[in-house]
Amino acid sequence: MGRHMVKEMLGVADIAVLFNVEPKTVSMWRLRYGDFPEPDVTVGGTAGWDPERAEELRVWESRRPGQGRRTMLAQHVQETVRRTFIFRFLRPDDLASAPIDFPGVRYEDGRLADGMQTEAAAYLIGALRDQGCEIVFQDPATDPVQAVRRVLWDRWSPAEVGENEFIGRLFDDNGRLYHGCTAFDAAAYTLQRLAALGGEVRSML
Repeated sequence: MGRHMVKEMLGVADIAVLFNVEPKTVSMWRLRYGDFPEPDVTVGGTAGWDPERAEELRVWESRRPGQGRRTMLAQHVQETVRRTFIFRFLRPDDLASAPIDFPGVRYEDGRLADGMQTEAAAYLIGALRDQGCEIVFQDPATDPVQAVRRVLWDRWSPAEVGENEFIGRLFDDNGRLYHGCTAFDAAAYTLQRLAALGGEVRSML
């Protein structure tokens, strides 16, 4: 009889690569969620999953409790964010250079009043939720409002978003979209920066 081949099992680190997260995140999921797929083997305290169960693991992650919803197709997400920028945040009937407008926004001498960046971030999150989308983060300790405020108003570094990517502020202190940046660009940059912070837009449906 021929020698049996030993099947390579997926470890926690392999599953982490599968989902583009840190291994500690997978370990946290195993501790936090009782329905996480049980390993096929455990040797010396090290768990292993049959590679053929990769799809089962993907399905679990897409329905993960607390996230629990399937990731929308990238094009659908980008279109939803773009439409939110245009119709709920920018002024579609005004010039592209018009400042943002939302209920409760206040300007002082043409500049956004104190606290308005945070208010705008909270409003954008709510506007997306109204359209059946939510922003979720791998780290449950992340403050979504502060993360979105950073996405919209902070400068970024190439190390954070990649070489040759846009690193400027999406909006300036006057509430205007970066010159030459379209709503579609803003949607793409928003999703890119959210991903850099461990977040994404998901369907609530």
